[in-house]
Amino acid sequence: MAVGEGVALGPGTLKIGETGTLLDVSCLVNNATITASKDQGDSVTKLCGTVKPGTVRYDYELGGNIDTDIAESDGFFALTQDQAGTEQDFEFVPNTGAVTKAAGSLVIDPLDFGGDETGETMTSDFAFTIVGAPTYTYAP
Repeated sequence: MAVGEGVALGPGTLKIGETGTLLDVSCLVNNATITASKDQGDSVTKLCGTVKPGTVRYDYELGGNIDTDIAESDGFFALTQDQAGTEQDFEFVPNTGAVTKAAGSLVIDPLDFGGDETGETMTSDFAFTIVGAPTYTYAP
């Protein structure tokens, strides 16, 4: 792969849950992205004229859209309902050919229950806060 060459989304994997028993939700995922939000404090100008930049902090989130597996008592929908607000481990590989993986811990929130149109697959948007920063592992 050449530098600057883009990579398509998928096929990939998304696993969420307790270490050692991660639940593979890859075939439910319609889209997923890790995003970073920058929070920068105000700069301070010193008497001598030097400007000290404000402190920078990044908050990370794993968000996207997923089919809801409401018929599965041990599925992802049930996990988000039963363990709402808890930290869960995750591994996200947006393209297995590119090999780069993100891992860490996130706080899960309940998925939506129901749908927009009769006869259509029920889906839910999600936005899970990542605790700290994700750890990225790159291809050798």
